[in-house]
Amino acid sequence: QRTKMKPIQFILATLVLACGVSAARPMIKPAGYQVETVNIPKEITLGVGGMAFLDRTTMLICTREGEVWKFNTQDGQWELYADGLHESLGLWVDHKKGDVYVMQRPELTRLVDTNKDGKADLYQTVNAGWGLTDNYHEYSFGPVVDSKGNFYGTLNTSLSWPGWAGSDRWDKARVHDSKMGRAAKYRGWSFQVTPQGKFVPYSMGMRSPAGICINQADEIFYTDNQGDWNETSTLHHVVKGRFHGHPSSYFDHPKFVGKDLNKISIEDYRKMRSRPAVFIPHGELANSPGEPVFDTTGGKFGPFAGQIILGDQTRSNLMRIHLEKVGGEYQGMVVNFISPMQTGCIRGVFGPDGSFWVGQTGRGWGSVGGKQFGLERVRWDSTHMPMAIHHISLTKIGFDVHFTLPLDPDEGAKIDNYSILEYEYQYRPQYGSPKSKQKNMKPISVKLSKDRKVAHLSLPLAAEKVYQFNINRRIRSYAGAPMVNRIAWYTANRLHK
Repeated sequence: QRTKMKPIQFILATLVLACGVSAARPMIKPAGYQVETVNIPKEITLGVGGMAFLDRTTMLICTREGEVWKFNTQDGQWELYADGLHESLGLWVDHKKGDVYVMQRPELTRLVDTNKDGKADLYQTVNAGWGLTDNYHEYSFGPVVDSKGNFYGTLNTSLSWPGWAGSDRWDKARVHDSKMGRAAKYRGWSFQVTPQGKFVPYSMGMRSPAGICINQADEIFYTDNQGDWNETSTLHHVVKGRFHGHPSSYFDHPKFVGKDLNKISIEDYRKMRSRPAVFIPHGELANSPGEPVFDTTGGKFGPFAGQIILGDQTRSNLMRIHLEKVGGEYQGMVVNFISPMQTGCIRGVFGPDGSFWVGQTGRGWGSVGGKQFGLERVRWDSTHMPMAIHHISLTKIGFDVHFTLPLDPDEGAKIDNYSILEYEYQYRPQYGSPKSKQKNMKPISVKLSKDRKVAHLSLPLAAEKVYQFNINRRIRSYAGAPMVNRIAWYTANRLHK
């Protein structure tokens, strides 16, 4: 059944729907990229919780308000697919069967259109193996699905400190007087649901794991928000049995049930923790990162294929993350990409044409731009190559800074054009962490590659540090194009042996 609202008609080439839209225009945007804003019908409240393409032109969008909408990206029509859900924060489409899976707060649900009328009429529980109270902070995120048909999701901790939660009835499982705890089972865990519907606790130590993704090698990553036991916002690699840092989830670990977790020292928890793959500087780059999305477009979205595109709910920006393995584990670079968008960027999906659709919400926490919700699309024109830091990679003697275009040879090789800040974050139960042990550095030497697209920097290195790169404005392309984002951060958990 179609809604009675009047369809929005537009031509795809002119999707920038200027009429009646007061979106924040990005002040930082690489050359060749356009941001287009979709007008949402006034009848729809679209606090985006998840996005997936049903077919080449139809996008499914689930919302915090408990609805699933079908949006035709060609003719702009909206159609209600499902409603009555409990805060749906992610969805996945089985393209072979046409079924839709939605992550609600209490369960993973299968939606089926049995009579083929374009609207789901069967709502089937796939799994509800985790606990839930009426604590507002107990979000459920996901799902992603691996090549064997296993589902994965993440579960938020409970807001437990009485001064924040407003009641002491959730004051459970707080470790070393931290703010978040576990008022319900498996809060702070990632989980697997097998094709047979079995619930499997997977990894633990999450705080507010608002975004989860999986790559083509079945490797899972999630983002966490700064807070207690989380020094700053972070990107983590999910491995079964791994402890990510927030101790409250140990209350559900079979080897720790009934034990006093406060008797385990902060230092011992630090030794047990697997460090994040990437630290994302709080306040400078992100405050509340959402869903990481791998660019699998093969170059349709520009020169950053294979990298992660990540949005932030508070700052309303998009970032890029480049990962590499050092010592068998992931670490890498994060850099700003486009900012600000019209409101908080919490979800994303690549369309068949290689454009990136950004699902947005600002309700409750507030976001740069001020809108309560929204939908925008980012496109690359395939003509203009932006002048940007493509990625930074670790070497045995320093770093290689890779650029998208050849550098001006005179400025590109000058040591004074590269400033580096080395620092650490403090793993602790308090909310967030300042930068500590800060050290300003200059490269010992800078050499350019033959194509002048790589600056080889030599400098002394230390493990378990973050390196902030500040590239001087004098660094331009050989043709004179300026860089838009000149500051990047590299997480060096390990060094090359």
